Amino acid sequence: MVDIIEIEKIAREKFNNAKDNIRKVKGLYEFANKAISDGIPGYKADLLKFESFDSDNYSVLFIDIRQSTNRAKTIGPEKTYMSMHAFMPAMLEVIKYYRGYVIDLMGDGVMVFFGGKKSGISKIQATQNAGLCGIDMLNVLKLVVNKILNEEKIWQITCGIGIDYGNVIVTKIGIDGIFDVKAYGDCINTASKYCDEAVSQVLVSDKIEEMWPIGKHGKMTFKKHKSGANILIEDK
Repeated sequence: MVDIIEIEKIAREKFNNAKDNIRKVKGLYEFANKAISDGIPGYKADLLKFESFDSDNYSVLFIDIRQSTNRAKTIGPEKTYMSMHAFMPAMLEVIKYYRGYVIDLMGDGVMVFFGGKKSGISKIQATQNAGLCGIDMLNVLKLVVNKILNEEKIWQITCGIGIDYGNVIVTKIGIDGIFDVKAYGDCINTASKYCDEAVSQVLVSDKIEEMWPIGKHGKMTFKKHKSGANILIEDK
């Protein structure tokens, strides 16, 4: 379990800095501007050739804010800005705790990879890390982020989370001077789809359920969702 008190301390600091500097545009987090090549272990944009590719297996997690467009229109840009300075740092602390790799910050969501052949952890551990990360993201959202927003009378945030595991193609795209390393795969599409279907839930694929470890620290309940995914529920 992540340290809720420490994450709240960090989230409050980021939120208050944003609140105090509302007219200054700042980065959300120190690694928010890293390219995908810095997020995927072992893949450096400068060392890869254009059009080359490699494949690897990852647990892929998406988290996204529900009704984000309507929420932003309703509360306005300043409160949206402050909200994200509470939300993003808190979520990134949870990801860091579970050894995830931040692949993309998408404005109101995050894409994360777990595992891979160069990560030093097994696919079973990667699967469990992704699932536990998703559960703790929702816990931290409730206990930290929305606590801060409620104190400031700002519309609280609701999220969905989707997770799948599978093969990903990593390739370098662009031209000299303008390039990045990107990842493609069915598991990315599936995790994104399940994320869109989830409301205050962690939805995982059948593959994630099949790979989930049995025994101590592996106890979770899986309940079928109307989308065909499985709701990952923490046993209390």
